[in-house]
Amino acid sequence: MVCQDNEILLNNVLISLSRSFLQYVAESSPWVRLEASSVEHQIQVLASRQRQHVAEIVHVLVNREHPIDFGSFPTEYTDLQFLSLETMLSRIQNSMGLISTGLKSAAVSLQTAGDAEGAELVTSIEIREQDIAKALKEIAAELKTVNTAK
Repeated sequence: MVCQDNEILLNNVLISLSRSFLQYVAESSPWVRLEASSVEHQIQVLASRQRQHVAEIVHVLVNREHPIDFGSFPTEYTDLQFLSLETMLSRIQNSMGLISTGLKSAAVSLQTAGDAEGAELVTSIEIREQDIAKALKEIAAELKTVNTAK
């Protein structure tokens, strides 16, 4: 791959993170029972962590003088309005699995192309995205506890 292809790959990673289902849910303010309002805050914190990963990629692309495309949310997300967070949580977790797979693949591609900086960044982000996925599992368990304590 030529250098330009590496930047395109990094920008595609940026889009997958900035337009993830977690970001969509964070922006759409899903319904949460009053007893679970702390869960909503936790989702916002995780989304903020993911936005930080986007900022790291933006920094690299800006340094490489590559134009940045943040993409747009997939149109299928627009049907998922006015739902409970509990309903959306499994979709967020599935989305995180796809992101993790994409990050692993991108890191390998960047390493193969000789872009050690890009590969290291994507690998680091992939590890931190796994932490977000683990936190989402904990949130799901907490939400079930709150809902069964009705």
